[in-house]
Amino acid sequence: MKKPKLNPTAMDFYTRHRADLIKSGHLTDKNHDAFILLARTFGELMDLELSEDKQSYIRYFALLKFYQLYARGFGMSTDKILQVDAVEERSGEFEY
Repeated sequence: MKKPKLNPTAMDFYTRHRADLIKSGHLTDKNHDAFILLARTFGELMDLELSEDKQSYIRYFALLKFYQLYARGFGMSTDKILQVDAVEERSGEFEY
């Protein structure tokens, strides 16, 4: 897999995750282009300057949605982190 030309933020993401994704089997030659797209999206998302205009927020949420969609394909979703193993219930009320 040839390293792509990416901006510094995207290249950091690419470099940080590449080896682990190859080892886990999530990154292969067949989906390498999709991973490059994920890294580019991450780079744009992190480097995006939010201003008070509506367009920057529309762009932010569009990039975020795209990032989340592609990240799931590489097993990089937070879904497993957010799962609650068990919820204890006592007398019909939750304990805080």
